[in-house]
Amino acid sequence: MSVDTSKVRYVSLIRLEGGESILNIPYAEMSVDPDLIAGFVTAVITFANTPIRTIRKAAYDILIEVGETVLVLIVVDPVPDETPYRKRLRRILDSIEREHGEKLKRFEGDVRRYREFALKVICEFPFETPDLNLVPVRRKMGIQIPFRVGEVDEKMEMLEAFINGKRTVGEIMNLIELPDEEVVALLSALHRYRWIEYKRRLTPEDILVRRQCEDIELDRLRQQFGSPLDDVLTAFGSGKKIADVLNSLCYDQSAMWFLINKLVESGCLGVAESK
Repeated sequence: MSVDTSKVRYVSLIRLEGGESILNIPYAEMSVDPDLIAGFVTAVITFANTPIRTIRKAAYDILIEVGETVLVLIVVDPVPDETPYRKRLRRILDSIEREHGEKLKRFEGDVRRYREFALKVICEFPFETPDLNLVPVRRKMGIQIPFRVGEVDEKMEMLEAFINGKRTVGEIMNLIELPDEEVVALLSALHRYRWIEYKRRLTPEDILVRRQCEDIELDRLRQQFGSPLDDVLTAFGSGKKIADVLNSLCYDQSAMWFLINKLVESGCLGVAESK
């Protein structure tokens, strides 16, 4: 059975000796403060006479894996099989102890150095799995990503250089020199924090209709493309298929595809809603 990441609410890494949360990644809204959950789990593990691996609550389950220096927990909606979740938790645990075990034994209170490890967690539990056929598009403003530091920032910048509003997720994976699981993790983080959105690539059978776009944007495009822009807008005035418009205009079709995509990106054209 595979992992359903839509059921994941929260992942936390806690130093065993002192009970400090060294990394917390929220996935969904919770009615209970995750810090309280982390403190409760740490106390239970510390004082329990027998190992505890699962704590069941009314609305969610807490799955726990304990190592030499770190406790890793995941809060999930009830799932029929914990095994695939535990396998990923164990990989996270083994990786954090291998990379940071000695530093955690000499812990001095600074948890910032562990923020980069968030990428390893999100590789195991991405916020979502994007459709390989969708096209990611960058947005001007998003929400600050708390773990966008160091190597994570470098890899996000590398990925963003491939996001041009034309390549699909699958095409980006084939071009970029990053493992597929890291591309999925980074895209899921960029989408969750609203730095990208997804669109479907246009096909010749799509029907486009005129939209009300800002005059300043239309004037800018008109200066860039000249009279072909108005010819394209006029041709789509009655809601035609892209293929029909391309065949009706005496312009290079590759250039027309580029212009049509620009008009869709700017909001001057849009895909007609299916009835």
